[in-house]
Amino acid sequence: MANPKDSSPKEDAESVSFEDSFKRLSEMAEQLEAGGLSLAEATSRFEEGMKLVQFCNELLSNAEQKITELKETYRPNSALAGSDDLDEDPEEDSYE
Repeated sequence: MANPKDSSPKEDAESVSFEDSFKRLSEMAEQLEAGGLSLAEATSRFEEGMKLVQFCNELLSNAEQKITELKETYRPNSALAGSDDLDEDPEEDSYE
């Protein structure tokens, strides 16, 4: 049986959420700040934490890219829908 810590980040991306990873990272930071860990344990936690940071950053980057793409996809529709109102000259509506 494979150890879950041995799985690659790509495998983790399918099974672990950003929220779960961030929670684990927070717990590890608390453990490191509290002290009481051996050097080997602290080093291991730090290494795992850095992998989690990288994983979370990748998820955030992917989400940001997707949001940017969605905004670009739907921007032309929004601009066209309101273009008549934006192109009108406000002076044309004045009553003289």
